[in-house]
Amino acid sequence: MKNKSLLFLSILMILLFTACSNNTKVYSLDNITQRFEDAELHLKPQAEDNYPEILNVKPSVYELLDDSLYIYVYESEEQRIEASKELNVEQLFNAPSYVYQTGNVLLIYISLSAPEDNYNKQIEDIVTAAQP
Repeated sequence: MKNKSLLFLSILMILLFTACSNNTKVYSLDNITQRFEDAELHLKPQAEDNYPEILNVKPSVYELLDDSLYIYVYESEEQRIEASKELNVEQLFNAPSYVYQTGNVLLIYISLSAPEDNYNKQIEDIVTAAQP
């Protein structure tokens, strides 16, 4: 009986430590787009096209004035990390771009605006606020 109690407590402790160590936030597309709306950066969805897949995930693409925002939502942070290893933004987009990562989400902002007129800082603030 004592061995069973000890085994049960050991398993319980392992589960507890495992649950506490995984503090990664998993976001949905709605979570991310709502953060933009809350910051009064209104995203206009773009029609489906031949947007580049990264690690077998098609992006949701939005217009942000004259710029584009590609949002890739992966099932886990690990998948997003793997996707970012394969990422070559210059080759994919051939335009000035910024890459942001939080949890399971990879965002690529393609800005054709002058640096002082683009949304880089606001997007960075949104992504930083989303960090777990």
